[in-house]
Amino acid sequence: MRNGLTVLLTNIWLANRGGSEIVVRDFATGLLRRGHRPIVYSPELGEIAAELTAKGVVVIDDLRKLAEPPDLIHAHHSIPCGEALIRFPNVPAIFVCHAFVTWVEAPAHFPQIGAYVALDEACRDRLVHAEGIDPERVLVLRNAVDLQRIPVRPRPLMDRPKRAVAFGKAAAVPELRAACDRLDIEFDAIGYETDRVLAFPEPELVKYDLVFGSARAALEALCCGCAVVVCDARGFAGLVTSNNFEAFRARNFGLRTLGEPVTVERCIEGIRRYDRMDAIAVSQRARQEADLEKLLDAFQQLYADVLEGSRRPHITPQAHEHAMARFLFENLPRRPGDTRWPWISERHDLQNSINSLAAQLAEASHLIARAEQTANETRREFDARLAEVFDRLAKTEQAGSDARLVLEAKLAEAGERATTAEREAAQPRRELDTQLAAAAHRGASHEEALRHLADLKRSRLLKFGRLLRGMTGRPIPY
Repeated sequence: MRNGLTVLLTNIWLANRGGSEIVVRDFATGLLRRGHRPIVYSPELGEIAAELTAKGVVVIDDLRKLAEPPDLIHAHHSIPCGEALIRFPNVPAIFVCHAFVTWVEAPAHFPQIGAYVALDEACRDRLVHAEGIDPERVLVLRNAVDLQRIPVRPRPLMDRPKRAVAFGKAAAVPELRAACDRLDIEFDAIGYETDRVLAFPEPELVKYDLVFGSARAALEALCCGCAVVVCDARGFAGLVTSNNFEAFRARNFGLRTLGEPVTVERCIEGIRRYDRMDAIAVSQRARQEADLEKLLDAFQQLYADVLEGSRRPHITPQAHEHAMARFLFENLPRRPGDTRWPWISERHDLQNSINSLAAQLAEASHLIARAEQTANETRREFDARLAEVFDRLAKTEQAGSDARLVLEAKLAEAGERATTAEREAAQPRRELDTQLAAAAHRGASHEEALRHLADLKRSRLLKFGRLLRGMTGRPIPY
């Protein structure tokens, strides 16, 4: 095959960062690196178109702008493919099918198409069994990743996953956050189902131990060195391991792997199967098999076969006219009220609504999880405060017990002092009795005896008062 081919790539839109848009971007930049001249046509331009233009790739939304035919048409999506083949009826082409059911992935039937490429076994079955394309014209070339975009991981995988992220379609699955919360794993989400869409997700993916994703998102995460649990809103497949890698890869980690409904319990089971050493081995195998450079080699060989080799198409005016009539019949409104194109518009709006609702659901699930976390923190704080109150109460009871013991000791001491005072008062009483007897013996007058008795009583009261003041801590008069 000669160098410097002009290759026209088609895609139905370049507005967002979906799977086929990323494929077109990587192929165009890869062909540019190899000395070819890629041109990209899409009816709807946007972020990817601007990115390609910034790299020197011609991007157009009107095929009339091309003043000369390309050497080959590398087509995605039936409508822009048919437009290009009608515009350039003598240019050989290949058609790539990326999905089993999506309406835009239905193949165009034109004699210029020398080969149909299926991304996985399900896409091949669609081309051969649903569209009636000769199996000899169909080959499978699996998806690939531009490894040049992937930086070195900032740290190796952990022995158990500490950080996880739902990437792509999996970001719309609320069960993933719930499963990670139960296992105390930090959880994030990247994709259109959230408010976090990244032009270059690879530098972020390498920061995670575990990624939830499907299809191309799963493959990109594997090449970034992450362990991957394959799932999205359509279903659950499980952890990618060395044992199931080949089967999952043959099915592009997509629809045919998603055989089980998504539940929190299945997500937890998938996470618990995490094995650091096996994840490293799977990542190394993915990087070896899914290198974009190897896929570009395969497509360059296919280009050569279509342009000059065994797959070169035989194009006649009659065959082209017949194919064009079929294309118009299948895609253009044919009568008043034909719903095909309005249905496409309505479907697009409905899909946007679904994506918006999925994002709201994911956000609501996140808010519920945060509320549960806040409630748990509040409960723990309440338990801590209650324990503190009980601790203070116990200390208060202990202080009261200590005070009671002190009071009892003081009362006992007061009792001992009272006994001592009574003993001390007995001596003056005896002295009084002796004095009275002596007074009577001497014939003292009755009044003198009463005076002496009053003085003695006053002396006893003063002593007892001093005793009580000393017991109570009050000052003693002299």
